[in-house]
Amino acid sequence: MQNTPKEWSLIERIRYRVQRQNDHTKVPLGDDAFVFRNYPGYSVICQDMMVEGVHFELDYFSAFDLGYKSLAVNLSDIAAMGALPHFAQVSLALPKKLNESWLDDFYKGMTSLADDHHMQVVGGDLAASPDRLVVDVSVHGSCENPLTRKGAKPGDLLLCSGPLGLSFTGMTALQKKLSGFDDAKERHLRPKPRLDLVASLQKQHTRIHALMDCSDGLVNDALQLRPPNGGFHLFAENLPLHPDSESLAVDLHLNPQDFVLWGGEDYELLMAVHPEDYEYFPEWKMIGQFTEDPRVFVSHPDHHEEIKEFKGWKHFPG
Repeated sequence: MQNTPKEWSLIERIRYRVQRQNDHTKVPLGDDAFVFRNYPGYSVICQDMMVEGVHFELDYFSAFDLGYKSLAVNLSDIAAMGALPHFAQVSLALPKKLNESWLDDFYKGMTSLADDHHMQVVGGDLAASPDRLVVDVSVHGSCENPLTRKGAKPGDLLLCSGPLGLSFTGMTALQKKLSGFDDAKERHLRPKPRLDLVASLQKQHTRIHALMDCSDGLVNDALQLRPPNGGFHLFAENLPLHPDSESLAVDLHLNPQDFVLWGGEDYELLMAVHPEDYEYFPEWKMIGQFTEDPRVFVSHPDHHEEIKEFKGWKHFPG
């Protein structure tokens, strides 16, 4: 079926919002496919889908916020590979409740982040949805030395690039309509992918045994990094807790440690390095150590707390 005039106008509106000049572009947005000249090094591609009612709620996500975040979560994956982004494609399944003004604000949010990283939205697809919004984004980037999740060894230190549990704090504050907690709300609505670390990661790539972003909660993601048949200890006194998280946990009579262990969606980076190489990453927080023992512990000064029940985000609960 051919596009209707309304679909043409939507596509033209999106093209006006997102199109940029790029020396690598051969055939720009608007043809049957986008064509570009490859960047040096290895090509890196990632993709993330977000579904209304599963990953976000429109009652506290503005269109701008959602456009920003749906690109940010992909850029975090690019950063976790030690790569830089170049192009994004965006597909939307749109319910009738969202109008053209909402769509324009969505792309304003997305392009504000894309422009920060000198990248371009170059295509995608639009479809109608019977009830809820679906956002599917893929990003193309490049790197010289890909950094992967596999390679951690027993004895390696577990490092983290920033606070964890802050996005969960923000989500909770937004859902409960609490005032304050501005840093936490910002982290949840507009997370900052750690592309600022890519240059230093590439410089020290031979010292990095494993790397990934923290999106599903510290424990769940550290399990992806652990050595084969191994486990890890987390150092309770070093867990990267933000004051907003500690404050909200006290207000709600919850354990702030749980925010860090299970919160998710912080998009900081987790890294495994040999203890002798920690000095090369002075801005990273040392939060744990990998072991040959397959169990997982939170180590306190006077005791070890074994984690036997795994919580946090599940993509397919049940």
